[in-house]
Amino acid sequence: RRLLFIATLFAAACGSDVRSTPPSAADRFPRLTHAQWEATVQDLFHLPAPSGLSASFTPDPQLGRFDNNIARLTTTSGLWRDYQTAAETLADRVVITPELYAQLVPDPANADARELITTFGLHAFRRPLKDAEVERYLELFNSAAAVYPQYDAFKAGVRQTIAGMLQSPFFLYRPELSTTKIGIGIPLDGYEVASRLSYLFWNSMPDDELLAAAKAGKLLDADGVREEANRLFDSPRAQEQFRRFHFQAFKVSQYADLDKNTTTFPLWRKEIGGMMQEEALRFLDSVVTHDGGVAELLTSTKAYVNNDLARIYGVRGTFGDDYQEVDLDPNERAGLLTRAGFLAKNATLTETDPIHRGVFINLDIICRQISAPPNIPTNLMKTGNTTREKVDSVTGEGTCGENCHHTIINPIGFAFENYDAIGQYRLQDNGYPVNAADHYTFLDGREISYTNAIDLSKQLAVSPEVHACYAQQLLEFMLGRDLQQVDKVIVSDLAKESLDDKLSIKEMVLSVVSSNTFRVRAVDVQPRSQP
Repeated sequence: RRLLFIATLFAAACGSDVRSTPPSAADRFPRLTHAQWEATVQDLFHLPAPSGLSASFTPDPQLGRFDNNIARLTTTSGLWRDYQTAAETLADRVVITPELYAQLVPDPANADARELITTFGLHAFRRPLKDAEVERYLELFNSAAAVYPQYDAFKAGVRQTIAGMLQSPFFLYRPELSTTKIGIGIPLDGYEVASRLSYLFWNSMPDDELLAAAKAGKLLDADGVREEANRLFDSPRAQEQFRRFHFQAFKVSQYADLDKNTTTFPLWRKEIGGMMQEEALRFLDSVVTHDGGVAELLTSTKAYVNNDLARIYGVRGTFGDDYQEVDLDPNERAGLLTRAGFLAKNATLTETDPIHRGVFINLDIICRQISAPPNIPTNLMKTGNTTREKVDSVTGEGTCGENCHHTIINPIGFAFENYDAIGQYRLQDNGYPVNAADHYTFLDGREISYTNAIDLSKQLAVSPEVHACYAQQLLEFMLGRDLQQVDKVIVSDLAKESLDDKLSIKEMVLSVVSSNTFRVRAVDVQPRSQP
Protein backbone atom coordinates (compact mmCIF):
# COMPACT_ATOMS: atom_id res chain seq x y z
CA ARG A 1 0.00 0.00 0.00
CA ARG A 2 2.88 2.35 0.80
CA LEU A 3 4.44 1.75 -2.62
CA LEU A 4 1.14 2.39 -4.36
CA PHE A 5 0.67 5.61 -2.37
CA ILE A 6 4.14 6.85 -3.34
CA ALA A 7 3.54 5.92 -6.97
CA THR A 8 0.26 7.87 -6.99
CA LEU A 9 1.95 10.97 -5.60
CA PHE A 10 4.66 10.69 -8.23
CA ALA A 11 2.15 10.30 -11.04
CA ALA A 12 0.33 13.42 -9.87
CA ALA A 13 3.61 15.35 -9.86
CA CYS A 14 4.63 14.20 -13.33
CA GLY A 15 1.30 14.49 -15.11
CA SER A 16 -1.57 12.26 -16.10
CA ASP A 17 0.32 10.59 -18.94
CA VAL A 18 2.70 8.86 -16.55
CA ARG A 19 1.53 5.43 -15.47
CA SER A 20 1.27 5.04 -11.68
CA THR A 21 4.25 2.81 -11.07
CA PRO A 22 7.39 3.60 -9.09
CA PRO A 23 10.47 4.90 -10.94
CA SER A 24 13.23 2.48 -11.87
CA ALA A 25 16.05 1.60 -9.51
CA ALA A 26 18.30 0.68 -12.43
CA ASP A 27 22.05 1.27 -12.53
CA ARG A 28 22.93 4.62 -14.11
CA PHE A 29 25.88 3.20 -16.04
CA PRO A 30 24.92 -0.11 -17.67
CA ARG A 31 27.73 -1.46 -19.82
CA LEU A 32 27.02 -2.78 -23.29
CA THR A 33 26.87 -6.55 -23.45
CA HIS A 34 29.21 -8.16 -25.94
CA ALA A 35 26.25 -8.81 -28.24
CA GLN A 36 25.17 -5.17 -27.92
CA TRP A 37 28.70 -3.97 -28.65
CA GLU A 38 28.79 -6.14 -31.78
CA ALA A 39 25.40 -4.98 -33.03
CA THR A 40 26.20 -1.35 -32.27
CA VAL A 41 29.45 -1.23 -34.25
CA GLN A 42 27.75 -3.01 -37.14
CA ASP A 43 25.01 -0.35 -37.22
CA LEU A 44 27.41 2.51 -36.52
CA PHE A 45 29.62 1.70 -39.51
CA HIS A 46 26.94 0.07 -41.70
CA LEU A 47 28.97 -3.13 -41.80
CA PRO A 48 27.54 -5.83 -44.09
CA ALA A 49 28.04 -8.42 -41.32
CA PRO A 50 29.08 -8.46 -37.65
CA SER A 51 32.73 -7.50 -37.15
CA GLY A 52 33.43 -10.69 -35.20
CA LEU A 53 35.76 -8.80 -32.86
CA SER A 54 33.64 -9.42 -29.76
CA ALA A 55 34.31 -13.15 -30.07
CA SER A 56 37.71 -12.56 -28.45
CA PHE A 57 36.40 -10.38 -25.61
CA THR A 58 36.92 -11.57 -22.05
CA PRO A 59 33.69 -13.49 -21.27
CA ASP A 60 31.27 -12.04 -18.76
CA PRO A 61 30.58 -14.19 -15.70
CA GLN A 62 27.39 -16.22 -15.51
CA LEU A 63 25.03 -14.34 -13.21
CA GLY A 64 21.25 -14.25 -13.21
CA ARG A 65 18.85 -15.75 -15.71
CA PHE A 66 19.48 -13.30 -18.56
CA ASP A 67 22.70 -12.34 -20.33
CA ASN A 68 21.86 -8.62 -20.16
CA ASN A 69 21.85 -8.58 -16.34
CA ILE A 70 23.71 -5.39 -15.39
CA ALA A 71 25.31 -7.00 -12.34
CA ARG A 72 27.39 -9.32 -14.53
CA LEU A 73 28.60 -6.53 -16.85
CA THR A 74 31.83 -5.50 -15.15
CA THR A 75 34.90 -4.15 -16.96
CA THR A 76 38.06 -5.99 -16.06
CA SER A 77 41.55 -4.91 -17.11
CA GLY A 78 41.52 -7.72 -19.66
CA LEU A 79 38.23 -6.57 -21.15
CA TRP A 80 39.46 -3.00 -21.28
CA ARG A 81 42.44 -4.15 -23.37
CA ASP A 82 40.01 -6.04 -25.58
CA TYR A 83 38.04 -2.84 -26.13
CA GLN A 84 41.21 -0.94 -27.01
CA THR A 85 42.33 -3.57 -29.50
CA ALA A 86 38.89 -3.73 -31.11
CA ALA A 87 38.67 0.07 -31.40
CA GLU A 88 42.06 0.29 -33.11
CA THR A 89 41.20 -2.61 -35.43
CA LEU A 90 37.88 -1.09 -36.45
CA ALA A 91 39.41 2.35 -37.00
CA ASP A 92 42.02 0.85 -39.35
CA ARG A 93 39.38 -1.22 -41.12
CA VAL A 94 37.18 1.81 -41.79
CA VAL A 95 39.87 4.07 -43.24
CA ILE A 96 41.36 1.41 -45.53
CA THR A 97 38.02 0.17 -46.84
CA PRO A 98 36.64 2.62 -49.43
CA GLU A 99 33.00 1.62 -48.94
CA LEU A 100 33.18 2.07 -45.16
CA TYR A 101 35.15 5.29 -45.36
CA ALA A 102 32.66 6.76 -47.83
CA GLN A 103 29.87 6.23 -45.27
CA LEU A 104 31.63 8.70 -42.97
CA VAL A 105 33.24 10.93 -45.56
CA PRO A 106 31.05 10.93 -48.69
CA ASP A 107 32.73 14.03 -50.17
CA PRO A 108 36.44 14.11 -49.25
CA ALA A 109 37.02 17.35 -51.18
CA ASN A 110 34.60 19.26 -48.96
CA ALA A 111 34.94 17.25 -45.74
CA ASP A 112 34.76 19.16 -42.47
CA ALA A 113 36.29 17.77 -39.28
CA ARG A 114 33.83 19.50 -36.94
CA GLU A 115 30.85 18.22 -38.89
CA LEU A 116 32.25 14.68 -38.94
CA ILE A 117 32.89 14.71 -35.20
CA THR A 118 29.43 16.10 -34.47
CA THR A 119 27.61 13.62 -36.71
CA PHE A 120 29.64 10.55 -35.81
CA GLY A 121 29.59 11.47 -32.14
CA LEU A 122 25.79 11.76 -32.12
CA HIS A 123 25.50 8.14 -33.25
CA ALA A 124 28.42 6.73 -31.27
CA PHE A 125 27.37 8.33 -27.97
CA ARG A 126 23.63 8.11 -28.73
CA ARG A 127 23.24 11.80 -27.89
CA PRO A 128 24.53 15.18 -29.19
CA LEU A 129 28.07 16.04 -28.14
CA LYS A 130 28.58 19.02 -25.87
CA ASP A 131 30.62 21.92 -27.25
CA ALA A 132 33.55 21.09 -24.98
CA GLU A 133 33.53 17.50 -26.23
CA VAL A 134 33.58 18.63 -29.85
CA GLU A 135 36.60 20.84 -29.13
CA ARG A 136 38.50 18.01 -27.42
CA TYR A 137 37.87 15.66 -30.33
CA LEU A 138 38.94 18.38 -32.76
CA GLU A 139 42.26 18.55 -30.93
CA LEU A 140 42.56 14.79 -31.17
CA PHE A 141 41.64 14.90 -34.86
CA ASN A 142 44.20 17.55 -35.67
CA SER A 143 47.00 15.74 -33.83
CA ALA A 144 46.57 12.54 -35.82
CA ALA A 145 48.66 13.39 -38.90
CA ALA A 146 51.92 13.07 -37.00
CA VAL A 147 50.82 9.71 -35.53
CA TYR A 148 49.65 8.14 -38.80
CA PRO A 149 51.88 9.55 -41.57
CA GLN A 150 50.80 6.72 -43.89
CA TYR A 151 47.42 8.47 -44.34
CA ASP A 152 46.57 11.95 -45.54
CA ALA A 153 45.86 14.37 -42.70
CA PHE A 154 42.07 14.13 -42.85
CA LYS A 155 42.00 10.33 -43.04
CA ALA A 156 44.44 10.17 -40.13
CA GLY A 157 42.07 12.39 -38.14
CA VAL A 158 39.14 10.15 -38.95
CA ARG A 159 41.10 7.10 -37.86
CA GLN A 160 42.13 8.64 -34.54
CA THR A 161 38.65 10.01 -33.83
CA ILE A 162 37.03 6.62 -34.39
CA ALA A 163 39.54 4.86 -32.15
CA GLY A 164 39.08 7.48 -29.46
CA MET A 165 35.29 7.48 -29.43
CA LEU A 166 35.06 3.69 -29.42
CA GLN A 167 37.12 3.64 -26.23
CA SER A 168 35.03 6.31 -24.54
CA PRO A 169 32.77 5.36 -21.61
CA PHE A 170 30.01 7.17 -23.49
CA PHE A 171 30.23 4.48 -26.17
CA LEU A 172 30.95 1.44 -24.01
CA TYR A 173 28.31 2.33 -21.43
CA ARG A 174 24.79 3.73 -21.61
CA PRO A 175 25.05 6.59 -19.11
CA GLU A 176 21.88 8.13 -17.69
CA LEU A 177 23.01 11.54 -16.47
CA SER A 178 19.73 13.42 -16.07
CA THR A 179 19.45 15.10 -12.67
CA THR A 180 16.21 17.13 -12.72
CA LYS A 181 13.94 15.80 -9.97
CA ILE A 182 10.18 15.63 -10.20
CA GLY A 183 8.57 14.18 -7.12
CA ILE A 184 10.49 11.06 -6.12
CA GLY A 185 11.98 10.45 -9.55
CA ILE A 186 14.24 11.84 -12.25
CA PRO A 187 12.64 11.60 -15.71
CA LEU A 188 15.13 10.45 -18.33
CA ASP A 189 15.78 12.80 -21.22
CA GLY A 190 14.74 11.87 -24.74
CA TYR A 191 18.11 10.45 -25.76
CA GLU A 192 18.35 8.29 -22.63
CA VAL A 193 14.86 6.93 -23.31
CA ALA A 194 15.85 6.35 -26.95
CA SER A 195 18.80 4.22 -25.84
CA ARG A 196 16.65 2.21 -23.43
CA LEU A 197 14.18 1.57 -26.23
CA SER A 198 16.71 0.64 -28.90
CA TYR A 199 18.73 -1.70 -26.71
CA LEU A 200 15.54 -3.35 -25.46
CA PHE A 201 13.96 -3.93 -28.87
CA TRP A 202 16.98 -4.13 -31.18
CA ASN A 203 19.92 -4.79 -28.82
CA SER A 204 21.69 -1.97 -30.61
CA MET A 205 21.98 1.82 -30.94
CA PRO A 206 19.01 4.05 -31.82
CA ASP A 207 18.29 4.48 -35.52
CA ASP A 208 17.98 7.92 -37.13
CA GLU A 209 14.20 7.96 -36.67
CA LEU A 210 14.51 7.32 -32.95
CA LEU A 211 17.22 9.97 -32.57
CA ALA A 212 14.99 12.42 -34.45
CA ALA A 213 12.14 11.63 -32.07
CA ALA A 214 14.44 12.32 -29.12
CA LYS A 215 15.57 15.63 -30.65
CA ALA A 216 11.96 16.69 -31.25
CA GLY A 217 11.01 15.94 -27.63
CA LYS A 218 8.62 13.14 -28.59
CA LEU A 219 10.09 10.74 -26.04
CA LEU A 220 9.33 12.94 -23.04
CA ASP A 221 5.78 11.64 -22.58
CA ALA A 222 4.23 8.20 -22.42
CA ASP A 223 2.31 8.50 -25.68
CA GLY A 224 5.42 9.40 -27.66
CA VAL A 225 7.39 6.56 -26.13
CA ARG A 226 4.60 4.11 -26.86
CA GLU A 227 4.42 5.24 -30.49
CA GLU A 228 8.13 4.65 -31.08
CA ALA A 229 8.08 1.40 -29.09
CA ASN A 230 5.25 0.14 -31.27
CA ARG A 231 7.32 0.85 -34.39
CA LEU A 232 10.38 -0.88 -32.99
CA PHE A 233 8.41 -3.89 -31.75
CA ASP A 234 6.99 -4.60 -35.19
CA SER A 235 10.43 -4.99 -36.77
CA PRO A 236 12.21 -8.32 -37.40
CA ARG A 237 15.00 -7.20 -35.07
CA ALA A 238 12.58 -7.05 -32.15
CA GLN A 239 11.36 -10.54 -32.97
CA GLU A 240 14.94 -11.74 -32.64
CA GLN A 241 15.29 -9.94 -29.32
CA PHE A 242 12.19 -11.54 -27.81
CA ARG A 243 13.32 -14.88 -29.18
CA ARG A 244 16.43 -14.25 -27.07
CA PHE A 245 14.19 -13.58 -24.07
CA HIS A 246 12.22 -16.81 -24.42
CA PHE A 247 15.36 -18.78 -25.24
CA GLN A 248 16.75 -17.85 -21.83
CA ALA A 249 13.51 -17.66 -19.83
CA PHE A 250 12.45 -21.19 -20.78
CA LYS A 251 15.98 -22.64 -21.00
CA VAL A 252 15.51 -23.66 -24.62
CA SER A 253 19.30 -23.88 -25.03
CA GLN A 254 19.13 -27.21 -23.20
CA TYR A 255 17.10 -28.82 -25.98
CA ALA A 256 19.90 -28.92 -28.53
CA ASP A 257 22.30 -31.46 -27.06
CA LEU A 258 20.08 -34.44 -26.22
CA ASP A 259 20.87 -38.12 -26.34
CA LYS A 260 18.44 -41.04 -26.40
CA ASN A 261 18.64 -44.80 -26.67
CA THR A 262 18.10 -45.60 -30.35
CA THR A 263 17.11 -49.18 -29.58
CA THR A 264 14.22 -47.94 -27.48
CA PHE A 265 13.52 -45.06 -29.88
CA PRO A 266 14.37 -45.97 -33.48
CA LEU A 267 13.14 -42.55 -34.67
CA TRP A 268 15.87 -40.79 -32.73
CA ARG A 269 19.04 -39.31 -34.19
CA LYS A 270 21.37 -36.75 -32.64
CA GLU A 271 20.26 -33.88 -34.87
CA ILE A 272 16.67 -34.03 -33.61
CA GLY A 273 17.53 -32.13 -30.43
CA GLY A 274 18.44 -29.06 -32.49
CA MET A 275 15.24 -29.48 -34.48
CA MET A 276 13.21 -29.52 -31.27
CA GLN A 277 14.94 -26.35 -30.18
CA GLU A 278 14.11 -24.58 -33.45
CA GLU A 279 10.52 -25.80 -33.35
CA ALA A 280 10.07 -24.45 -29.82
CA LEU A 281 11.53 -21.08 -30.77
CA ARG A 282 9.34 -20.80 -33.86
CA PHE A 283 6.32 -21.59 -31.72
CA LEU A 284 7.27 -18.92 -29.18
CA ASP A 285 7.94 -16.43 -32.00
CA SER A 286 4.48 -17.09 -33.44
CA VAL A 287 2.79 -16.31 -30.13
CA VAL A 288 4.58 -12.96 -29.98
CA THR A 289 4.04 -11.96 -33.61
CA HIS A 290 0.38 -13.00 -33.67
CA ASP A 291 -0.54 -10.93 -30.60
CA GLY A 292 -0.75 -13.91 -28.31
CA GLY A 293 -0.37 -13.74 -24.57
CA VAL A 294 0.64 -15.92 -21.66
CA ALA A 295 -2.40 -18.18 -22.11
CA GLU A 296 -1.45 -18.94 -25.72
CA LEU A 297 2.04 -19.98 -24.62
CA LEU A 298 0.41 -22.78 -22.65
CA THR A 299 -2.58 -23.68 -24.82
CA SER A 300 -1.85 -23.08 -28.51
CA THR A 301 -1.71 -26.13 -30.78
CA LYS A 302 0.25 -24.39 -33.52
CA ALA A 303 3.57 -26.06 -34.31
CA TYR A 304 6.38 -26.01 -36.87
CA VAL A 305 7.54 -29.43 -37.96
CA ASN A 306 9.82 -31.09 -40.47
CA ASN A 307 9.84 -34.76 -41.43
CA ASP A 308 11.53 -35.94 -38.20
CA LEU A 309 9.32 -33.91 -35.88
CA ALA A 310 6.14 -34.79 -37.77
CA ARG A 311 6.83 -38.46 -37.07
CA ILE A 312 7.36 -37.78 -33.37
CA TYR A 313 4.17 -35.71 -33.16
CA GLY A 314 2.23 -38.23 -35.25
CA VAL A 315 1.29 -35.60 -37.83
CA ARG A 316 0.18 -37.06 -41.14
CA GLY A 317 1.35 -35.61 -44.42
CA THR A 318 4.44 -35.16 -46.55
CA PHE A 319 7.28 -33.21 -44.95
CA GLY A 320 10.87 -32.46 -45.82
CA ASP A 321 13.72 -30.68 -44.06
CA ASP A 322 11.92 -27.32 -43.96
CA TYR A 323 9.63 -26.40 -41.08
CA GLN A 324 5.94 -26.24 -41.93
CA GLU A 325 3.21 -24.76 -39.78
CA VAL A 326 0.68 -27.33 -38.59
CA ASP A 327 -1.98 -27.66 -35.94
CA LEU A 328 -1.38 -30.50 -33.50
CA ASP A 329 -4.14 -32.70 -32.12
CA PRO A 330 -5.79 -30.65 -29.32
CA ASN A 331 -6.48 -33.86 -27.44
CA GLU A 332 -2.73 -34.54 -27.25
CA ARG A 333 -0.98 -31.14 -27.24
CA ALA A 334 -1.43 -27.76 -25.61
CA GLY A 335 1.32 -25.16 -25.60
CA LEU A 336 5.01 -25.23 -24.78
CA LEU A 337 4.88 -27.84 -22.02
CA THR A 338 3.58 -30.54 -24.36
CA ARG A 339 6.20 -29.86 -27.02
CA ALA A 340 8.79 -32.49 -27.77
CA GLY A 341 11.74 -30.29 -26.78
CA PHE A 342 10.58 -29.73 -23.19
CA LEU A 343 9.53 -33.34 -22.78
CA ALA A 344 12.69 -34.87 -24.26
CA LYS A 345 14.95 -32.54 -22.28
CA ASN A 346 13.28 -33.61 -19.06
CA ALA A 347 13.69 -37.33 -19.60
CA THR A 348 16.43 -39.94 -19.43
CA LEU A 349 17.87 -42.04 -22.24
CA THR A 350 14.89 -44.38 -22.07
CA GLU A 351 12.32 -43.14 -19.56
CA THR A 352 10.32 -40.07 -18.63
CA ASP A 353 11.49 -37.86 -15.77
CA PRO A 354 8.45 -36.51 -13.92
CA ILE A 355 10.63 -35.02 -11.19
CA HIS A 356 12.55 -32.70 -13.51
CA ARG A 357 9.39 -31.86 -15.45
CA GLY A 358 7.74 -30.87 -12.19
CA VAL A 359 10.75 -28.90 -10.98
CA PHE A 360 10.91 -26.85 -14.17
CA ILE A 361 7.23 -25.92 -14.07
CA ASN A 362 7.41 -24.93 -10.41
CA LEU A 363 10.53 -22.83 -10.85
CA ASP A 364 10.09 -21.36 -14.32
CA ILE A 365 6.36 -21.33 -15.04
CA ILE A 366 4.92 -20.71 -11.56
CA CYS A 367 8.05 -19.10 -10.00
CA ARG A 368 7.60 -21.18 -6.87
CA GLN A 369 10.81 -21.73 -4.98
CA ILE A 370 11.70 -25.29 -4.02
CA SER A 371 13.88 -26.24 -1.09
CA ALA A 372 17.18 -27.95 -1.77
CA PRO A 373 16.78 -31.73 -1.91
CA PRO A 374 17.64 -33.71 1.23
CA ASN A 375 20.42 -36.25 1.38
CA ILE A 376 18.61 -39.12 -0.27
CA PRO A 377 19.90 -42.59 0.61
CA THR A 378 21.77 -44.23 -2.26
CA ASN A 379 20.36 -47.69 -1.62
CA LEU A 380 16.71 -46.89 -2.38
CA MET A 381 15.04 -49.54 -4.53
CA LYS A 382 12.30 -48.36 -6.85
CA THR A 383 9.26 -50.58 -7.06
CA GLY A 384 6.27 -50.60 -9.36
CA ASN A 385 5.28 -51.28 -12.94
CA THR A 386 5.21 -47.74 -14.40
CA THR A 387 7.54 -44.76 -14.11
CA ARG A 388 4.98 -43.00 -11.95
CA GLU A 389 4.79 -45.90 -9.53
CA LYS A 390 8.57 -46.18 -9.34
CA VAL A 391 9.05 -42.46 -8.67
CA ASP A 392 6.28 -42.47 -6.10
CA SER A 393 7.83 -45.44 -4.32
CA VAL A 394 10.93 -43.44 -3.36
CA THR A 395 9.62 -39.85 -3.21
CA GLY A 396 5.91 -40.17 -2.48
CA GLU A 397 3.84 -40.25 0.69
CA GLY A 398 5.67 -41.84 3.61
CA THR A 399 9.16 -41.29 2.13
CA CYS A 400 11.86 -38.72 2.90
CA GLY A 401 10.65 -36.72 -0.11
CA GLU A 402 7.06 -36.50 1.05
CA ASN A 403 7.00 -32.82 1.98
CA CYS A 404 8.41 -31.50 -1.29
CA HIS A 405 8.09 -34.18 -3.96
CA HIS A 406 4.75 -35.62 -2.97
CA THR A 407 3.01 -32.25 -2.59
CA ILE A 408 4.81 -29.88 -4.99
CA ILE A 409 7.01 -31.56 -7.60
CA ASN A 410 5.52 -34.94 -8.43
CA PRO A 411 1.87 -33.90 -8.90
CA ILE A 412 2.75 -31.61 -11.80
CA GLY A 413 5.37 -33.93 -13.26
CA PHE A 414 2.97 -36.88 -13.32
CA ALA A 415 0.57 -34.91 -15.53
CA PHE A 416 3.02 -35.44 -18.42
CA GLU A 417 3.22 -39.21 -18.24
CA ASN A 418 1.35 -39.42 -21.54
CA TYR A 419 4.62 -38.38 -23.24
CA ASP A 420 7.62 -40.67 -23.50
CA ALA A 421 11.30 -39.75 -23.35
CA ILE A 422 11.34 -38.22 -26.85
CA GLY A 423 7.97 -36.51 -26.51
CA GLN A 424 5.77 -39.02 -28.32
CA TYR A 425 2.20 -39.32 -27.11
CA ARG A 426 1.37 -42.62 -25.43
CA LEU A 427 -1.47 -44.30 -23.57
CA GLN A 428 0.62 -47.03 -21.96
CA ASP A 429 3.86 -47.14 -19.98
CA ASN A 430 5.65 -50.48 -19.87
CA GLY A 431 2.43 -52.16 -20.99
CA TYR A 432 0.28 -50.58 -18.27
CA PRO A 433 -2.27 -47.74 -18.65
CA VAL A 434 -0.83 -44.27 -18.05
CA ASN A 435 -2.20 -42.40 -15.04
CA ALA A 436 -1.68 -38.65 -15.56
CA ALA A 437 -4.33 -37.37 -13.14
CA ASP A 438 -3.42 -35.51 -9.95
CA HIS A 439 -3.96 -32.32 -8.00
CA TYR A 440 -1.73 -29.38 -7.06
CA THR A 441 -1.96 -26.84 -4.25
CA PHE A 442 -0.65 -23.31 -4.76
CA LEU A 443 1.00 -21.34 -1.98
CA ASP A 444 -2.25 -19.51 -1.21
CA GLY A 445 -3.99 -22.83 -0.56
CA ARG A 446 -5.96 -22.89 -3.81
CA GLU A 447 -6.09 -26.38 -5.30
CA ILE A 448 -6.53 -27.51 -8.87
CA SER A 449 -7.28 -31.03 -10.12
CA TYR A 450 -6.53 -32.28 -13.62
CA THR A 451 -6.73 -35.44 -15.65
CA ASN A 452 -3.68 -34.92 -17.87
CA ALA A 453 -1.21 -32.37 -19.22
CA ILE A 454 -3.79 -30.76 -21.53
CA ASP A 455 -6.10 -30.14 -18.60
CA LEU A 456 -3.22 -28.92 -16.42
CA SER A 457 -1.89 -26.54 -19.11
CA LYS A 458 -5.32 -24.97 -19.54
CA GLN A 459 -5.66 -24.43 -15.80
CA LEU A 460 -2.15 -23.01 -15.52
CA ALA A 461 -3.02 -20.62 -18.36
CA VAL A 462 -5.64 -18.95 -16.16
CA SER A 463 -3.68 -19.07 -12.90
CA PRO A 464 -2.57 -15.72 -11.42
CA GLU A 465 0.74 -17.27 -10.35
CA VAL A 466 1.67 -18.14 -13.94
CA HIS A 467 0.87 -14.68 -15.27
CA ALA A 468 2.85 -13.12 -12.41
CA CYS A 469 5.79 -15.42 -13.10
CA TYR A 470 5.89 -14.47 -16.77
CA ALA A 471 5.50 -10.77 -15.93
CA GLN A 472 8.37 -11.04 -13.45
CA GLN A 473 10.71 -12.60 -15.98
CA LEU A 474 9.67 -10.20 -18.74
CA LEU A 475 10.32 -7.18 -16.53
CA GLU A 476 13.69 -8.56 -15.43
CA PHE A 477 14.72 -8.92 -19.07
CA MET A 478 13.39 -5.49 -20.06
CA LEU A 479 15.15 -3.70 -17.21
CA GLY A 480 18.32 -5.79 -17.46
CA ARG A 481 18.61 -6.37 -13.72
CA ASP A 482 17.35 -8.40 -10.77
CA LEU A 483 13.99 -7.15 -9.58
CA GLN A 484 13.68 -5.29 -6.29
CA GLN A 485 10.91 -4.80 -3.78
CA VAL A 486 9.68 -1.66 -5.51
CA ASP A 487 9.20 -3.59 -8.77
CA LYS A 488 6.46 -5.73 -7.24
CA VAL A 489 3.94 -2.98 -8.00
CA ILE A 490 4.33 -3.18 -11.76
CA VAL A 491 4.67 -7.00 -11.72
CA SER A 492 1.36 -7.20 -9.87
CA ASP A 493 -0.35 -4.74 -12.21
CA LEU A 494 1.05 -6.41 -15.31
CA ALA A 495 0.04 -9.89 -14.18
CA LYS A 496 -3.50 -8.75 -13.38
CA GLU A 497 -3.89 -7.08 -16.78
CA SER A 498 -2.43 -10.12 -18.52
CA LEU A 499 -4.95 -12.42 -16.83
CA ASP A 500 -8.08 -10.26 -16.62
CA ASP A 501 -7.73 -8.36 -19.90
CA LYS A 502 -6.01 -11.16 -21.85
CA LEU A 503 -3.17 -8.78 -22.61
CA SER A 504 -0.91 -9.82 -25.46
CA ILE A 505 2.83 -10.05 -24.90
CA LYS A 506 3.23 -7.00 -27.11
CA GLU A 507 0.77 -5.03 -24.97
CA MET A 508 2.58 -6.15 -21.83
CA VAL A 509 5.83 -4.79 -23.26
CA LEU A 510 4.26 -1.50 -24.39
CA SER A 511 2.65 -1.13 -20.98
CA VAL A 512 6.05 -1.38 -19.28
CA VAL A 513 7.87 1.08 -21.59
CA SER A 514 5.07 3.61 -21.07
CA SER A 515 5.44 3.43 -17.31
CA ASN A 516 7.62 5.27 -14.79
CA THR A 517 9.53 2.05 -14.24
CA PHE A 518 11.01 2.37 -17.73
CA ARG A 519 11.04 6.14 -18.28
CA VAL A 520 12.06 7.46 -14.86
CA ARG A 521 15.03 6.83 -12.60
CA ALA A 522 14.67 6.77 -8.82
CA VAL A 523 16.26 9.76 -7.09
CA ASP A 524 18.34 7.73 -4.65
CA VAL A 525 19.95 5.42 -7.21
CA GLN A 526 23.74 5.63 -7.15
CA PRO A 527 26.00 4.22 -9.85
CA ARG A 528 27.21 0.70 -9.13
CA SER A 529 30.62 1.62 -10.49
CA GLN A 530 31.82 4.67 -12.33
CA PRO A 531 33.06 3.87 -15.84
